[in-house]
Amino acid sequence: MTDEKKTPTAEDNKIDHYVRLGTIAMGKHAQVLEVQEENTTNRFAMKVLLSETMKDPEQIATLKHEGKVAQSLDHPNLIKWVATVHRKTNIYLILELFKAPNLKSNILLDIVGVQSRLRRLVECTCQALHHMHERGWVHLDVKPDNILMSRASEVRVIDFSLSEKIKGALGKMFSGKKEIGGTLTYIAPETIRKEPSTPATDIYSLGITLYECLTGTMPFKGSTPKDLLMKHLTTIPAPPSDLNKNVTPEMDRMVLRMLAKKPKDRQKNMQEVMSEFRNIQPFKEDPEKLRDQRLAEEKAAEGQQSLGKRLDSRTDHTRSEKAKVDPEFAKQVAAAAAAAAKLSTQPKADKPEPSKTKQTSSVPPAATIPQPTMPMPMAPVFAPQMPFIPMPQMMPGQFVPMPGYGYPGMPQQMPGYPPGTGMMPGMMPVPMQPAAMMPQQGMPMPGMPGAPPQVPQIAPPNQPQPDSEPPTTAARPIPGSPRNPGQRPEPPPSAKNVEDLPMMEELPDVL
Repeated sequence: MTDEKKTPTAEDNKIDHYVRLGTIAMGKHAQVLEVQEENTTNRFAMKVLLSETMKDPEQIATLKHEGKVAQSLDHPNLIKWVATVHRKTNIYLILELFKAPNLKSNILLDIVGVQSRLRRLVECTCQALHHMHERGWVHLDVKPDNILMSRASEVRVIDFSLSEKIKGALGKMFSGKKEIGGTLTYIAPETIRKEPSTPATDIYSLGITLYECLTGTMPFKGSTPKDLLMKHLTTIPAPPSDLNKNVTPEMDRMVLRMLAKKPKDRQKNMQEVMSEFRNIQPFKEDPEKLRDQRLAEEKAAEGQQSLGKRLDSRTDHTRSEKAKVDPEFAKQVAAAAAAAAKLSTQPKADKPEPSKTKQTSSVPPAATIPQPTMPMPMAPVFAPQMPFIPMPQMMPGQFVPMPGYGYPGMPQQMPGYPPGTGMMPGMMPVPMQPAAMMPQQGMPMPGMPGAPPQVPQIAPPNQPQPDSEPPTTAARPIPGSPRNPGQRPEPPPSAKNVEDLPMMEELPDVL
């Protein structure tokens, strides 16, 4: 009477008389489940088609074909077939449950562990494929994903969905072109050319698998499927030792022979592959020992950093022990310690606060201020000094002109210059009004009604007239000094390519 959701029961988690325990793998058309037979303790692997795939007759035929091939095989390194079930509700295979990761996962997680067990892996895989070839089947999908390997080095070859019967001479003659099947990374050149499959086809795929075990990568990679297939047909792979220096030259020759473009240039069968592998050393050093050595070196490098922190304490201990037996050395240590203590106890000068510090110089020491790396601005050019005009309330004689200025004929002497010059070289005197013509208190300013007439200005002696040309031999004016009236000041001398320098407003903000 209630609408509450019911918890899933055992009936909801059953497929026929098998109880579902978990999912082992999920594929595009099928999934592999771990199941337990009802009322028993027997557990199996169930490969069941997905509900949407059950409507595809081709996928149904493929699953039945895989069951037929597995049923005809019987080898400890091949996954065992138990049953093939085809019902309206479900279509599945019951297979041996072998709980171990595939070789692909082992390579990604622990390639050194794979390399250390390489002999067992190659031997078991070759024996399993040789059994298939003897029964008249070619696997056609040998790859790390279809090889299971446990930690105890037990091996199972799985997935016979693409397996084909080996054709004899008459069968090869009348066989038509077939569709390309398999994984492109491990596919043999003759399969790409749609030629009949032979045991050499599995040898080629096993060679790529061994290459991946030795190096951690595949011998052929392509940006597109067509590019990858063309490399299988035409490209000679690099020796595995180019990627793993621990691989021996004998192992290089064996793998490259397995990857020959023509089937006749490869080993004749899996027995020959096994025999060749047993007579060579795949690695120059044991992979696990080499890994442990590298880990020890890394650990030693890390410990070197912490060792430096303990050196001071060890040095102090050594010095203390030496001082106990050497009185003269003890005196030296004591004197050094006293000197260090005296330096540490000396009062440091109080540093005044920035707000209370009196600025004694506008230019700080160059050592304390980083010098900016930017072009220096042009020196400013100041306008000529205007003549000083006393205020009306000032009495005559209260105004004392600055050195270098004065009335006509008044001697003015600048320190460090020849007598009689009265001014700096290149400077023009600024005419001043005579004291007699200075405005008196209460007298109107020049130009106002009632003001006395203006006295024409007289240029001082030995100086050119304002309208005359300056002498060509005159010294170059100092930048920023007053110049002749009406003459445009010259810019200071600059470096070449000055037009390449940025203007001040374009400089980066470096402060």
